[in-house]
Amino acid sequence: MRFLIFSLVAVYAVSAAPAQEPGPSPAATASQTAATPQEQTGATESPSPSPQGSPQLLPQSKTLPTPAPEPALPRDLLPQGTKPQIPGSLPNPASAEQLEKDKIRFRLLRTIAVRNPYAVYFWRRARLQHTDELKREYLRAYYITMCDEMRKLEPRLKPTIDAFEALNVARLSPVTLRPTVPQRDVPRFEALQGGRD
Repeated sequence: MRFLIFSLVAVYAVSAAPAQEPGPSPAATASQTAATPQEQTGATESPSPSPQGSPQLLPQSKTLPTPAPEPALPRDLLPQGTKPQIPGSLPNPASAEQLEKDKIRFRLLRTIAVRNPYAVYFWRRARLQHTDELKREYLRAYYITMCDEMRKLEPRLKPTIDAFEALNVARLSPVTLRPTVPQRDVPRFEALQGGRD
């Protein structure tokens, strides 16, 4: 790494050296400025040094250099084909009218799926359970069954149906509760604990 830095500095120094005009060395300027007192009194007229103008590094030119082309923006580099869709996003409907038709169709599908015999069974079982845990399990099965039926009927509305299912299943998930042994497994759990003693 040091070698790379050293070599870059050396290349820069070598390339910058020819651009500078040679001037008087520091030793020569020091000898001119340090005069003895005898020379100062004896010389009434001192030759004036030749005026040194600023060195010209660039030639005088009235024309401006051509501007560099502007770099292409990242969005301009994308091919002009179909735009990629973000996974899980809803496709943009053609109009507000189509969006309203999709909402109506979703409600119709939900009404049909609620009448599914398996969904009705899970709903009734959830209402008959005595523990919250079993109610949640049956309600999860109810929403999953209902959404599967809706997807079969209208695959085009799959993103909307997936969002509906995720919302309802997450609502039933006991995130803040500590994991427990389900009520139906308590006798088996106690038998295992009793066998270890």
